[in-house]
Amino acid sequence: MSGAKSAKVWLWLAVERHTRRIVAWVLGCRGAATARLLWEALPEQYRTGTWYFTDEWEAYGHVLPQGAHRPSPKGSGQTSIVEAINCSLRQKCAVLVRRTCSFSRSLAMHHVRIQLVIDEHNRRLTPT
Repeated sequence: MSGAKSAKVWLWLAVERHTRRIVAWVLGCRGAATARLLWEALPEQYRTGTWYFTDEWEAYGHVLPQGAHRPSPKGSGQTSIVEAINCSLRQKCAVLVRRTCSFSRSLAMHHVRIQLVIDEHNRRLTPT
């Protein structure tokens, strides 16, 4: 991220539907390479015996196991939990909002700020 508008970065999330916990995340482009990074960031216990509900973005189909991948059209409700979490994260972390005053040119700083917000999100879901 050299500050150029052409260097766009997206936040990819893997969310456990039942608990709404973010179990993995990565920053990157919208291609299969970033989808693969998300798969690799996924804890081992989430790599087998589960279904993966995604939007119909093509990159997922190149990485997720074919029999377990459930691409779902917008409006189907299958990805609404992730969309709600994205909205919540944008409310709590200004670097996730387009054209923000809190924008940093440092990808490392984006990682730190996003990790703090995700950790707080997951902490609030854990019963005390």
